[in-house]
Amino acid sequence: MTLEKKLREMGHEVFIFTIDPDKEDKIISPNVIYFSGFTVPISKLNSYKLSLRSHIKVKIVKKYNLDIIHLQTEFSMARLAIVASKKYKIPLVYTLHTLYEDYLQYISKTIDEYFHKPFLASLAKILISPINKRATTKIVPSRKTLSMISKYYIDGDVRVIPTGLDLNSLLAKKEDDNKLNLLKEKMNIKGKKIFLFLGRVSEEKSIDVLINSFAKAVKINPNMVFLVVGDGPNLNYLKQQAKDLGLTDNEIKFLGFIEWNDIVPYYQIADAFLNASTTETQGLTYIEALACGTPLIVKYDEVLDDIVKVGENGFYFNNDEELTNLLLKFTNDDLELSKLKDTTFKSIAKYDEDNFAKSIYNVYIDTIKKYKERKQHFFTKI
Repeated sequence: MTLEKKLREMGHEVFIFTIDPDKEDKIISPNVIYFSGFTVPISKLNSYKLSLRSHIKVKIVKKYNLDIIHLQTEFSMARLAIVASKKYKIPLVYTLHTLYEDYLQYISKTIDEYFHKPFLASLAKILISPINKRATTKIVPSRKTLSMISKYYIDGDVRVIPTGLDLNSLLAKKEDDNKLNLLKEKMNIKGKKIFLFLGRVSEEKSIDVLINSFAKAVKINPNMVFLVVGDGPNLNYLKQQAKDLGLTDNEIKFLGFIEWNDIVPYYQIADAFLNASTTETQGLTYIEALACGTPLIVKYDEVLDDIVKVGENGFYFNNDEELTNLLLKFTNDDLELSKLKDTTFKSIAKYDEDNFAKSIYNVYIDTIKKYKERKQHFFTKI
């Protein structure tokens, strides 16, 4: 959405091709084209959609007279993009968003435990190798992803471009203190130190690690509360975990899914954003938190090297004990917390959506030029 909006502001036409099982192949709005499909029949993956018959559906793409295709997935729409690129001679750009080794557990825990490397190699070869062969330029969102992509059969022209965020919109949505106090009163958490997780509630996010350490910290200092915002396949498991650890609704609150347009106040009331995941390819929620003035307490991961400035906008932990100690430190040290909040936004200005869109546009121009040169070279040789 961010990229589409900024490209349109720059004067370009943008069309989004996606899947909705409840719609036949048709245009619902001038720039969003839906293809019929079906929901993945695996309980932990049932928010994902697939579509078949790419060779037939590719005819729909033709009438848009595209200059370039930017592929953002490895499944049904990837097949459609490859077919359209070949058939209509359209240059292709591909962004890798997901490191699939972190998701093998959803397919089969047995496969993940005993056949992780060979299965990952097969999965990557089947899904990504055809895209790599067709795409002129590839994009990854972080240096961590760049260092790992060889196992996904990606090579050639690869660029590191962090995904941009509408930082100005986040700032514009900031509420005044009165409204934030009303939100705290509504949840009966006024006067407490507030810790927040916001994101998909799934196993690879390691929210159970956060809950374990929080349970230890709140027994030492009860003046804290943990808000878990989001939905996902692990929600009921985590609720049971909290119950087993003796955590009450006064100590941990599972708030479910909240629309992006409504999340800023939750970031703002939080004294720190928590995350123990090491599966992120960039970590957009970390940047959103910082943009809202919320410092980070997060498990160290290479992807965060460009985001976290220790002592300036947050802290790392490496184990449960370090996390527990940081929770207690934040709860007891108002001066340290105040210093961090004053410097959070300055640390992430480079992730502004305008810089992101300009970088992607430059990739498009380079890709179109390289694609034309490659075609000319091919015909010259013939």
